[in-house]
Formats: sequence, C-alpha cells, structure tokens
Amino acid sequence: MDTFGSLMGIIFFVIIFIPILIINNRLNKKRKRLLAKLNSFAQEENKSIIEFDTWTDDSIIGISTDKEFIFFIRNKNDYNEKIKIPTNQIKDCYTNLKKASLKMTDSLEVVFELKEHKEKVVLQFFKADSKDFIMGEEMRIAKKWIDKVTDYLPKIKPLLYSV
Repeated sequence: MDTFGSLMGIIFFVIIFIPILIINNRLNKKRKRLLAKLNSFAQEENKSIIEFDTWTDDSIIGISTDKEFIFFIRNKNDYNEKIKIPTNQIKDCYTNLKKASLKMTDSLEVVFELKEHKEKVVLQFFKADSKDFIMGEEMRIAKKWIDKVTDYLPKIKPLLYSV
C-alpha cells in the first residue's frame, strides 16, 4: 500500500506542480526581458532602474536610482509607447478611469501634469479590447505609482501666522 500511495503522490506532483513551475518560469523570462528593455531605455539618460512593476506581458513602469526619471514602456496592438518623465517637472498626477458601463471598465490611464509646458502626459495602463477585457493588477499598480510620485512632489507649507 505504501508503494501505491507514493506512486499516486508522484503522479499528483507531476500533473499539478510541473505545469505551474513551467508557467512561472516563462513569466519570469518575460519579466526579465521587459526589465532589460526598460534598463536599456534608461541607459539613454545614463540612468539605471531601482524599482519597477510589470503587468500583462508587455507593460512596465520604473523609476531611476536617483529618482530623477520615471520610465514607461507598453507595447499593445494599437498602443506602443516609450515615455520618460522627469520627476522635477511633475506638478500633479492622478488616474483617469473610463467606464463603458456600470460594471465594465473601458480604460485606465495615469495622467501626469507637467509644470513648464502645462501639458499632460498620459500613460495607458489598461484598455479593454477583444483580448484584454478584464482588469487585473493595473489599478493597484497605478495607485502605487501615483502614491510614489506624489511623495516626490513639493509640499505646500501652511502659513502659521499672518501679518
């Protein structure tokens, strides 16, 4: 009976865990490939990436080690962008969530308002299409990066007395 139980355990392990390990290995390779792309993009400014987040197979955002630039790469069918944003030029940042209906999200964007040119840089985190129609980690990652960027923005100091 011990041999049968051991054999069943080995078969169960092979059927369940080996595919999980293979899928995890593929995801790690894609993540490393995206990070290499982001690092080569950062090298154009002589920077390297200290922190980053990936989602789907083709989207990554990161910040340089000296926190001077935010780098963003996203390659989808109709949206191919490589954007770098100097953090000292950011005046404000927020999410722009567009809903197709009450329960369905059409798109999620992170918007950076810049100081000098009074322009907006829009980073598309999610757009519903025939392949991607359910939002996964995009909202959590967008909120994380908005919180991170707003920490770098200059704070308005309250006036403690009046003259």
